[in-house]
Amino acid sequence: MTTMTYNETGKWRENLDLAGWAAEMRAIEKEFKAPEHFEEDVKHLKKILTWANLCYFGGLAALTAMPMVGLNMPAWLNGMNPIAAFMMSTAICARWTMVGHHTCHGGYNAAQSTNGEVTGRFHRRKFARGLWRRCTDWMDWMLPEAWDVEHNHLHHYQLGEDADPDLVERNMQELREGNTPMVSRYLQVAGLALVWKWFYYAPNTLKELLARKEREAAKAGNSKPNPFKTGSLPSTVLTVAQGAFKGEFAAVSETIKCFAPYALWSFAALPAIGYAIGGPKAALAWFMTSVLADVMTNVHSFIIIATNHVGDDIYRFETETKPRSDDFYLRAVIGSANFKTGGDANDFMHGWLNYQIEHHMFPDMSMRAYQNMQPRVKAVCEKYGVPYVQESVFTRLGQLVDVMVGKRTMLVWENGD
Repeated sequence: MTTMTYNETGKWRENLDLAGWAAEMRAIEKEFKAPEHFEEDVKHLKKILTWANLCYFGGLAALTAMPMVGLNMPAWLNGMNPIAAFMMSTAICARWTMVGHHTCHGGYNAAQSTNGEVTGRFHRRKFARGLWRRCTDWMDWMLPEAWDVEHNHLHHYQLGEDADPDLVERNMQELREGNTPMVSRYLQVAGLALVWKWFYYAPNTLKELLARKEREAAKAGNSKPNPFKTGSLPSTVLTVAQGAFKGEFAAVSETIKCFAPYALWSFAALPAIGYAIGGPKAALAWFMTSVLADVMTNVHSFIIIATNHVGDDIYRFETETKPRSDDFYLRAVIGSANFKTGGDANDFMHGWLNYQIEHHMFPDMSMRAYQNMQPRVKAVCEKYGVPYVQESVFTRLGQLVDVMVGKRTMLVWENGD
């Protein structure tokens, strides 16, 4: 795959026609937001959801029909089915990164409403709202309402700024600047990848949701303290546990309520189904397969998500910018990285997160729109000399890990990089 030669001296900035570049980007946005695309956009979304469902229920069918026995595994692993786990993990990742992600951004709002009235399931005001719809639409470790605050608002509209809750350099500062041997740093990153959705993402999204509620209560003259007390650093299961040792249990309670639906389904209900089918051995097999599926989906999502805005060729920002401004669009490009793009099968395995540049410029668009507009966006960037970083997801994973352990450092826009 060819990419633009990246100039770290910042020379590309000197004669940039930002207004002209942004005008061409807005024209592309307008074209792909036209109503003529709505029907095909929703059909495409339903196709991706069907693929996810086939993976999940196909995994359960494989677990039922092909128990992995006689493989000389320890007794407690006997019956665990890696094929079923992979299928289930792929589906769990897909329901989050593609269906839940783009629907909760409002990518299908216009197609799922008429005269302000919601007419379809895939409208952000309806999708995954409340316990029942969370369970039927998108059940994961994260509370959808919390993820909406942390991701859709803070991360997207403060990308790469200090207020971005997913700013890797800041979040990993202790590891980057500590005295830990480098091999130990790499091992810590590997361990994080195995558990990151429930260890980091779920509690940190809760922190941001409750911080917003605290601010809203203060404006109304009320007091509603946020129990996740980690300041600018992320909240994790570890910080929640540390609070409990100090006698602070409110964050523990919120975290348990957040975890309960997904945990009860994956690690209690599914083993119970296995028990009903084949007794204690089947119950153990279903439980261990569910555990493996969760580990796999953690690793899969870590590779395709944590890599999106990190690297020594990606910018971070020390100042704020106005949403939807020319500068906002520029930051979306130079603060993001794309992976290999094109083709539903390829994009499905990337969780459609291989279009981060287009997605961060235009957050409320459909998956199909990003796929179709990407070559045009890249061409306009090349025309104006704006860096457009696009590499293999595994190359970007190397960039991510090196930043996390302190071997690489991101560019800073205000330094003239």
